[in-house]
Amino acid sequence: MLIALSCILFFFGLYFFYLIIYWNWNKARQPYYNPNQPLLMGHRGSPTKITENTIFSFQKALEQGADGIELDVRLSQDKQIVVFHDKDLKRLSNRSDMVESLSLAELQTIELKKEEGQKEEAYIPSLNELVSLLAQAKVVNIEIKSNSLFHGHNILNPLIKFLDKNHLDDKCIISSFNPLILMKLRLKRPKTIIGFLYNRNQIFHGLSNLIWILRVQPENLHIHYSLLNHWIVSWARKKKIKINSYTINDKNHYKNIKLDGIFTDNIEYLK
Repeated sequence: MLIALSCILFFFGLYFFYLIIYWNWNKARQPYYNPNQPLLMGHRGSPTKITENTIFSFQKALEQGADGIELDVRLSQDKQIVVFHDKDLKRLSNRSDMVESLSLAELQTIELKKEEGQKEEAYIPSLNELVSLLAQAKVVNIEIKSNSLFHGHNILNPLIKFLDKNHLDDKCIISSFNPLILMKLRLKRPKTIIGFLYNRNQIFHGLSNLIWILRVQPENLHIHYSLLNHWIVSWARKKKIKINSYTINDKNHYKNIKLDGIFTDNIEYLK
């Protein structure tokens, strides 16, 4: 029994090694990337100027010269896709409700906290409200938020309907820290451009992330700047995976590594 198990593990190891070194998958064309300089994407819009993940914050990021925007999505109680980062309202309002416990109409009555000097209104938008704004961006990263590995999967069908209806595949990347959601999305809609968020909080995060990357086969790898290293970048380049890093607000965070895209809170500084 022990010998059989050892043989299985040995051949699994050989197969895994083969995938890491030799396996390539076809990469979809992503016309928004510029080989000469990284894309600048407003992380939740322009959150140092206007409340994050609001329509005016996204508009501000584009006005500041961002190539694209990054936004976070969840489902409301009535299964509408809303643009909001946290699982609850504590940080950005005077309420503590869970986002998924309120309907879209209820969420939109809540006034969010404003940044210093901000005059623009701040409320939680639905993803549908952003369609015309998304058309102005070269690239849009939609991050699916989930509270656990098995939470948040019910957003996939309405999100797929949104993408199909609005024909955003030429500029849209779907990302998540939840690899199971990404794997399901890959199976449900193979043509979707996926961004794999490299999770630094997992035990043995390097091996765990690598296994999921091989399974999901993402077109993009999104990695925190503190985890950037030449080995990861070199491996991704060989697999034709684009490297985007977050959240970069200092040019020194990436000066020695060539990136394809940057998520930043401060477009004006990096522009």
